[in-house]
Amino acid sequence: MVDASHKSLEAVFFKRECQLFIPSIKDPNRCGSGDILLIHQTRKIPVTKQIQEWIPDKHTLTSPTDAFGVIEFQGGAHPSKAQYIRLSYDTRPETILQLLLKRWMLELPKLVISVHGGKANFELPSRLDGILKKGLLKAAKTTGAWLLTSGTNTGVTRHVGDALSSERSPRLRPGRVVSIGIVPWGIVENRQSLVGKGKDVPYMSIDKPRSHLAALNNRHSYFLIVDDGSVGRYGAEIELRCKLGRIISSQRLPSRTPCNVPMVCLVVEGGIHTIRKVLEYVSEKPPIPVVVVQGSGRAAYLLAFAYRYIDENGDCTLLDSLWEQMTTTIAKTFRVNMEKAKVLYFEILQCIKKKNLITIFQGDEPVETSGENAEELDLAILTALFRSRHLSVPEQLSLALAWNRTDLAR
Repeated sequence: MVDASHKSLEAVFFKRECQLFIPSIKDPNRCGSGDILLIHQTRKIPVTKQIQEWIPDKHTLTSPTDAFGVIEFQGGAHPSKAQYIRLSYDTRPETILQLLLKRWMLELPKLVISVHGGKANFELPSRLDGILKKGLLKAAKTTGAWLLTSGTNTGVTRHVGDALSSERSPRLRPGRVVSIGIVPWGIVENRQSLVGKGKDVPYMSIDKPRSHLAALNNRHSYFLIVDDGSVGRYGAEIELRCKLGRIISSQRLPSRTPCNVPMVCLVVEGGIHTIRKVLEYVSEKPPIPVVVVQGSGRAAYLLAFAYRYIDENGDCTLLDSLWEQMTTTIAKTFRVNMEKAKVLYFEILQCIKKKNLITIFQGDEPVETSGENAEELDLAILTALFRSRHLSVPEQLSLALAWNRTDLAR
């Protein structure tokens, strides 16, 4: 007997598969989709010798999704589960929000914290690591926030997962932090094990896959696995994550609060794409505030350094006097040439000129010299929203009460 609820998902969520082998310029035995010639031949996919750009819209076929259900993570000290679905990269964000609220029975969040940073593994100083875990968890638990991450067991998302491990319940039930991993289907290690409709599937979240792929983080509670038909590379998830954030933040907060769901970006470490994401956030209408964790490295370090040398009106005269030092540091940090470093300098400049939208959390400084302490990363996140939105006192009070954070209203 066909499950009607499965059919309802298959009617609106789709997967994508390459329908034409287009040889890559770098490797004629590999398609522009990222998959090898042999795989295409096995699936009897047509082959062309013409060199052209591989485009998901043009060179893939859509069909009903074949991967959704519950992941049962294996091998951890405590069993854990997560709901998941494979979906096309161009799925309407309204449809995804309905999945989250109606099918997965989540309550609309009172805050969205979108975490960005490095994809490769990195270490944090032990004190900063503790502050990040404690503060992020407190911010999410006390406000009823959703955490949006890249979902893999690597880089900044792994640090988020470590924070979640202290509150992780072995069963799917109300009260847990809602952590949503938005990850490309084509980079998921052992993704074929996820193929199945409405089933509980066992999955091992290994630390270091032998392949160049990435395992899912076993501390997340939900996964949107985004498919554009490509294999072995990131990118399919970027626009969908952006659109989903926008649609959530356009929703009115529950109760009588006269505000929409607020959203904040948290930056921990990060590369070139992180800087560009920050620029995108502060340039949006309405803009999204950004909290940068100083001391976490790379992009976060550069943003925090530049922030010191620009005044409240956006005057960057002092920073420009450090032009040579700054571009040299950028080149070394990201291993790029000076031309690329100059472009990145101006992108960083455009970010921090909107100083009211950037908050530097000084988690790497001793308590007595920083304005924050181990309990206050959550305050940095929440007050960044107040500062960026120019809220009236009644609006601030209303938002603080919606979050159940009366300490912010004092």
